[in-house]
Amino acid sequence: MYVKIYFSLCATLLAASMILFATGALTPMVAVWLGFIAFGVVFMGMIAVLPTTVHVVPKPKALRVGPNKLESVVDRTSSAIRNIGAEMAVGHAAETGKQKFR
Repeated sequence: MYVKIYFSLCATLLAASMILFATGALTPMVAVWLGFIAFGVVFMGMIAVLPTTVHVVPKPKALRVGPNKLESVVDRTSSAIRNIGAEMAVGHAAETGKQKFR
């Protein structure tokens, strides 16, 4: 629907500018006004026509995770974080260079 209206409006604007040119009434001021109208028609096309012509991809369905799987993921993550912290505290994982004091 919008596409038909848009194309008919563009054709009307083109026909009007051709008639004005053919009759000699296309003065620079008239050309400026036709340019303003054409500018508005282009933006009307962006706002009204583009959303109706672009193919919209449906949103993917959300993944459902069972409660047992979620708890196991949380437990594994928590234990991994605890292990990293324990290794850093006991194993001195953050090595530093020899300190020189004067």
